Amino acid sequence: MYFKRESLNLSGGKAELITIQTNEQNSLTLASMSQLTEILSEIKKDDSLKGAILTSENPKFFSNGLDAETLINTPEDELVEAVGGICILFGHMLRFDKPLVAEVTGHAMGGGAVMTMACDYKYMLSTGCRISFTEIGFGLPLPGMFVQKIQDAVNPTKVNEICMEATAYKGPEAKEVGMIDEVASTKEELRKLSTKRLESVFKFPLSAVRFTKENINRSALKDFDIHIKNSRDWLSVPDIRYNMLEAMKSLKEKRRPVFK
Repeated sequence: MYFKRESLNLSGGKAELITIQTNEQNSLTLASMSQLTEILSEIKKDDSLKGAILTSENPKFFSNGLDAETLINTPEDELVEAVGGICILFGHMLRFDKPLVAEVTGHAMGGGAVMTMACDYKYMLSTGCRISFTEIGFGLPLPGMFVQKIQDAVNPTKVNEICMEATAYKGPEAKEVGMIDEVASTKEELRKLSTKRLESVFKFPLSAVRFTKENINRSALKDFDIHIKNSRDWLSVPDIRYNMLEAMKSLKEKRRPVFK
């Protein structure tokens, strides 16, 4: 299992605690992303569960994004599906029709930032971790659905540095630009923020919450199929494919990438 699942009894209803435990960096593969999608689907169908928290017990990583080792060893004809899996997961997370909270307890890089931004409420430790959309640093254009969600959430003056410079923010900085709602100094304080927020939403009818979430995420999902096609087409561009694999190899070999 790539995720540990626990039930939380809160005021107003039950929630599920989903703990990422994929590997030593909590990085993502197609298999682990598919499993998270299945978990969210199960919670979505179970009306005894009114929300969920996505967290990590890893002392360093919330999630370090797509797994470099796996991508390096993925056959070329399967790369599009492997890399595009994070876009598909993002769509499922946006369509999850109950409140979803991220507890960023370690570095959230690339796909880790994607999962965080897909959540309705985002809380982060004030020290010891950073959050960044690192895609461009791996030679990948940032998919349009990610950009739209970022534009919907953050200070407009910070969109370019988030998307085109892969700026890595500490908790207080992430809160200032709008990527994070609140910071806390300990994991216990993060959990208090998460449960308090869920209990606040649990006061309202689930039917109302469901359709309200649909409206909140409508702009990020509006051209989703177009963005998926664009992302797949980009990976057919030889330079983009080369640069992505070169970045992954350089990360593994602890050196600077040599891009085309």
